Amino acid sequence: MQIIPGEQLAGCWSVEYDYIVVGAGIVGLTTAYHIKRMKLDARVLVVDKEPGPASGDTSKSAAAFRVFFTNRINFALANHSVSVYEQIQGSGWDLSMRFVGYLFMYDEELWRRMSPGLREADRRGLEYVVYEPGRLEALLGVRTRVEGLEEAELMGAHDIEGGLLIPRAGTLMPDRLAAYYYEELRSMGASFAFSTRVEGFILEPRRPIGVEGEPFPWQDTRVAGVRVAGGRELRAREKTIVAAGAWTPRLLWPIGVDSFSRPKKRQLFVLRADTPEKRRMLYAEGFNKHGVSPMLIFPNGAYMRPAPEEGSYWAGYSDELGRPFMLEEPPVAEDSFYLYGIHPMISLYAPAFEGSTPSNKWAGHYDISFDGMPVIYEPFDSDLVVSAGTSGSGILKGDAIGLITASLALGIDEVQLADGETVKARWLGLRERLHEKEYMII
Repeated sequence: MQIIPGEQLAGCWSVEYDYIVVGAGIVGLTTAYHIKRMKLDARVLVVDKEPGPASGDTSKSAAAFRVFFTNRINFALANHSVSVYEQIQGSGWDLSMRFVGYLFMYDEELWRRMSPGLREADRRGLEYVVYEPGRLEALLGVRTRVEGLEEAELMGAHDIEGGLLIPRAGTLMPDRLAAYYYEELRSMGASFAFSTRVEGFILEPRRPIGVEGEPFPWQDTRVAGVRVAGGRELRAREKTIVAAGAWTPRLLWPIGVDSFSRPKKRQLFVLRADTPEKRRMLYAEGFNKHGVSPMLIFPNGAYMRPAPEEGSYWAGYSDELGRPFMLEEPPVAEDSFYLYGIHPMISLYAPAFEGSTPSNKWAGHYDISFDGMPVIYEPFDSDLVVSAGTSGSGILKGDAIGLITASLALGIDEVQLADGETVKARWLGLRERLHEKEYMII
């Protein structure tokens, strides 16, 4: 196994592999893993600008997982990936995977949005539990009746009509998940080039004519690899795969390729459970075998992810209108966003956290597609494969996305998932895409 740090490439003008994967986040790692799993003798190189695996947005994720979506393909991808992670956890590799559940505390609007997901859950036989408002109050100490309160009127907030618990959901540690795929890739002989920023792509004609200025517009052109710092070339005999998350559009636009996804900042704030009321909420009994709160999703879009190992919640909000599509390097969590955005929403329904100030904070990006589904396709039959648009659920669908991306790179269209369900790679492409918008982006 050969690991190539970026600084050691200085003596190499051109290095050739079979497959080059740009991005060592969860999607890049799972893609490389499944290429090696299906074609062990393939020479695979993973390139990333960071000094190690999963050092970008994967490490900044809320790292929660769920098997519950309104889109049937997303449902299938999540079910596969969660099953695989269970197997990894069962093999002795500790992912800190806890099935604490997702608890959607819904008003009429959120119930309407969840309805397609409930129909798919019924079709698949997925378990879920509905709680009455009084039961939620007794177990968690939340406030379900808010209409008539001045702050609820100002925010347009409505009463909680009930709670929908999805038991097949929970939390894990993203660094441990990434470490599993990284170590597996090392054992299979994959190569890595860390601290190596991709500066462009190698474009060349399939049938060169030896004239300066090639490729010309009329030539059949392929992507033959990437150029990195200093003009050095890393060449791919078969496919170049871009799985760089929020950085994907920036990489692809200079060669006229679209990922059909855009980066949008997401922020997380740590709230300590430092009072008896807060601890009662965090260590709530009656939802799961761990004796802790599920992931809480409030009607207004705010959420609280339990982190019982550190005695806290991670609070966030998936704001849409008003937040620009923009790649921020490095992304910075904004105190004002917590103070004026998240805190009023959480304290309305969870009065125990009224007046709470964050003990820590960080930010990352979602790579949001136009319909909330991954975008996996080969543009212009160019030997370039794009894998983008994870839309905030890259970790929880990571293995399935990597499997489908690897299959497309290897020329395989039909992919069998862990439960035996078959998904076609072209369903996540453009020409034969199964259009069904996802309404449960959190």
